[in-house]
Amino acid sequence: MSFRVTERSNGDVLVLGLEGRLVIGDAVEEFRRKIDEAIKGGRTRVALDLSGTEYIDSSGMGFLVVAHKVARDAGGMLAMFNLTERVVDLMLLTKLSGVFHLFSSEQDAVDAIHGKPVKPFDPVAFVQERGEHAPGGE
Repeated sequence: MSFRVTERSNGDVLVLGLEGRLVIGDAVEEFRRKIDEAIKGGRTRVALDLSGTEYIDSSGMGFLVVAHKVARDAGGMLAMFNLTERVVDLMLLTKLSGVFHLFSSEQDAVDAIHGKPVKPFDPVAFVQERGEHAPGGE
């Protein structure tokens, strides 16, 4: 499956849907263009819908870190929601679940971006509910 970024608004929050494999090459470059356009256009409040994200390689994870920092440095926030099982496992393995703003739903992500108190997504609890041990844990 090819990679695609969809774009819509939820109030003043830009919601980007990432569909397919976020991997080195065209996929990361397309995502980079979308983030650059958003930030340059003053859209610093960004929520990423990861429900369609099949896989993220190290380049994709690296750019997620960059996008997180760029949004923060511009006075905004990057939040992620609807993480797939594979992405949750990757967040735990890389220990980036403590760096990113992760949420269960779009509304939770949008509310958090607006500074409302919201319970963040807990990837460890998610894995435990699946009946498995957290990757890299013990």
